[in-house]
Amino acid sequence: MLDSPTSTRATQTTHRSRNSRGPVRPPTDDQELGSQAPPTRPASSLLAKRGLRIGKTRVGKGLFATKRIVDGSCIGEIQGEVIDDDDYVSRYSFDLTDGQQLEPDAPFRFVNHSCDPNCAFECFSFPKLSRMADATSGTHLVNAPTAQRKLLLFAICDIAIGQELTIDYNWPAIFAIPCGCRAISCRGWIVTPRDLPQLLEQASPA
Repeated sequence: MLDSPTSTRATQTTHRSRNSRGPVRPPTDDQELGSQAPPTRPASSLLAKRGLRIGKTRVGKGLFATKRIVDGSCIGEIQGEVIDDDDYVSRYSFDLTDGQQLEPDAPFRFVNHSCDPNCAFECFSFPKLSRMADATSGTHLVNAPTAQRKLLLFAICDIAIGQELTIDYNWPAIFAIPCGCRAISCRGWIVTPRDLPQLLEQASPA
């Protein structure tokens, strides 16, 4: 995400949900969701397998496609540490719907903002599977009463080789900072569109 000296906090997941540009196909539990790399495999090889690379941008680091990504594709799971602290502030974190925050690990830590993004994230709940012993058939998997929540990154348009992956941060006005994404539709500020009029009014001379 934005690599700048300004420390700010991301807004809630519902404020940064994907646009309806293509079908969302949430993966099933047995599909690979971009899980943590096993110790024996270099992180760079896993990135290459996903068709991604971390590179330099005007604002620091960014995430780029090394393969064509089709609209609606699940790019991977955003993993990291879940923080349950109302006073926690980070320029990278995702606010979750229950007030918790997710401090993301690489590579999705470096997904930058754009006012015309090509990606967005969604939060899905998957049933947890538990192993139970059965006298006749042996051990088998059953659904546990609690659900496992996963934050997934999706493409909301076709992404070409070499293109940077971006999302719309949709920050509230209180955390807004000037935007330099250079999109034709750039709002001038990293801020949710509904708060832009309020921000412009505050910024205008009296």
